Amino acid sequence: MNKTLLRRAALAAAISSASSGAMAAGFFLNETSTSGLGRAFAAENTIGDNAAILARNPAGSALFKSISISGGVTYVNPEIDAAGDVTYFTPLGTATFENQKASDYASSAWVPNAYLALPIDDCWSFGLAMFTNYGLETDFDSDWLATSIADKTELLTVNIAPSVAYDFNDQFSVGLAVNFLYADAKLKTKIPSNFPLDPSLSNRTILDYDEADDWDVSWSIGALWNITDRTRFGISYHAELDPELEGDVNSDILPTALIPTLPPFSDARGDVTLDLPDTVELGLYHRFNDHWGLALGAVWTDWDDFQRLEAFIPAGGAPFDPLLFREENFESGWRYSIGGEYYPCEEVTWRIGYAYDEGAARDGLNPDAVAETQQTLGFALPVTWRSLSIPDTDRNWVTFGGTYKFDNHLSIDGGFAYLWGDDETIQEFTRVPVPTYFNGKTTNIEAWLAGVSLNYTF
Repeated sequence: MNKTLLRRAALAAAISSASSGAMAAGFFLNETSTSGLGRAFAAENTIGDNAAILARNPAGSALFKSISISGGVTYVNPEIDAAGDVTYFTPLGTATFENQKASDYASSAWVPNAYLALPIDDCWSFGLAMFTNYGLETDFDSDWLATSIADKTELLTVNIAPSVAYDFNDQFSVGLAVNFLYADAKLKTKIPSNFPLDPSLSNRTILDYDEADDWDVSWSIGALWNITDRTRFGISYHAELDPELEGDVNSDILPTALIPTLPPFSDARGDVTLDLPDTVELGLYHRFNDHWGLALGAVWTDWDDFQRLEAFIPAGGAPFDPLLFREENFESGWRYSIGGEYYPCEEVTWRIGYAYDEGAARDGLNPDAVAETQQTLGFALPVTWRSLSIPDTDRNWVTFGGTYKFDNHLSIDGGFAYLWGDDETIQEFTRVPVPTYFNGKTTNIEAWLAGVSLNYTF
């Protein structure tokens, strides 16, 4: 067996899941506010009904004439199921285990946020946003026969974005923000707990990458145009980020199985860089009269920057430093949304929304991965770009929410959403501990979201 290919497969199986996403394109999170959730985040960078606009547009602080704060949390409950055949290839032949099922392997999560808009004078204002827009957690059962392909992954990010905005005569405003991102990741692959070919190898760790974190700094810019007293247009741009996650690498197998003179990894240093994309968001809000309003939004995400994952593990020597282990070849895409608002009285706002979110994972087969199966097995197997750890697909959102104002200072938001995606074919191959092939598909991709937030204006 080609050892270079084996080395690549070992780390591809372990680390590629760091780029998985449950219910957003790639692993992007939209959940920056509860009011936005109710209208499917349409024109979220434009409306400014509370200080949460600062997550999307640094010009948003110019909309507030007095200090305003907002804070809330969204509960995300995704369900991703997959099923397929798992085949092991050994010198003695093949062993296929049909209809292996992985149920509900995307973990639920709480996504918090907090914002402050602070006017300084008639022209200048300051903003502070704390939120997250990248994150995931997937966790397969220990007896899942493809844990060497996908087992456990967790990615947590926190954005802290101070901003300043300038208002031109209450008609046009611009803003600039500095974005401080903290990212923390954990991931693990192992041999299944009931490994049928050799029970003595069960539960052995292939790669355990823990306590990997980093800070990175980027920027965003935005503008708001009050076309009329009832119509507003917003545009914002968030620059890319590329945190280098440095953590501890442990393994019961690597690199000894490949380089016998080296001991297994034990708290070895590892580095993985995540190329997080830049985004452009457009929003248009129009209030027809005292009772009805319409929001339209579009977000373009430059996932084309996310081409590959590369690991640096100096303790493994030249073959592992660096190591290109998977070509992701993500493709950029759009998220389109429309939201309606109804104002039956001064105290109450009702919202409804719909969004269509294009996935980042590419359709079709990965020709390099197909070629590797040919070199390893002597015949080619179809291997998709889409993987168990990235079951990404186009998604539809339907949302509902509302706001109740207790008085001129305090209000509460609530929001709910249901989203779903089409089932997709997934075919994956890895060579550790033995060449293993998964041939199946997702059988369910959906999620429920619920959020609540409080807003206070001084």
